[in-house]
Amino acid sequence: MQAITKPFGMLWDALFLQRDAYARMRDDNNPFVEGLFVLVVLGVALGLLGVVGATLEWASSPNLAEIQDTVLAFLQQMPWWQFMQQDPQAEAAWFQIWNGIWDVVRATAPSPAGSLLGIVTIPLGLILGWLVYGLVAYLFARLLGGLGTLNQTLGATALAAAPQLLNALTVLPFVAIFSLGAWTLLCNYMALRTVHGLSWQRSVAAALLPLLALALLAILLGGLAAVVLGPLFATLFAGGLP
Repeated sequence: MQAITKPFGMLWDALFLQRDAYARMRDDNNPFVEGLFVLVVLGVALGLLGVVGATLEWASSPNLAEIQDTVLAFLQQMPWWQFMQQDPQAEAAWFQIWNGIWDVVRATAPSPAGSLLGIVTIPLGLILGWLVYGLVAYLFARLLGGLGTLNQTLGATALAAAPQLLNALTVLPFVAIFSLGAWTLLCNYMALRTVHGLSWQRSVAAALLPLLALALLAILLGGLAAVVLGPLFATLFAGGLP
């Protein structure tokens, strides 16, 4: 039981930028493994809470089929509906769009079954983001004169997921949490400063530069994809491949 509660204790301390939490992770026998374990436990917990939240929201939401029927009955009372019925093709096209809209609504509506996937995808998302950011942050921190190792950097930056604890509030129906990015950035700043012994100015730079570099990389890849795939899509929309 202590093995499960320990990660939450570390995350709670890290959430409030207590340097001791980041120092303990830095000085762990294997910070990478400890950080990975913390993220897996956090991700699975958030996934399970997501299932509970989706179930409560689904149970408290009105029936979509009844809403659809009520809205349709209201629309059919309008004068323009009588004119549209005079053109069977227009009416068929309208119903195709109408049904398509409600298919999207049903697909995106909260459901217990649909939320089960989050038990897997949330931990994977946390781990992937952590590895990418941690590696790039380590490179920038070393370039700025940092003294920490990659193992220590990854372990400490894993605690920057601490603001995700606030997502536990989404277990309540219709509650959403936004703007955790700034808090996460502060946690990464504290992690890098603790691990690498940098000044606060260089620690800020080490925390920010990975985000800027990754954003630039995404823009470059997007531009490259547009250049490569643009002519293909243009040919398809123009009438198909030769």
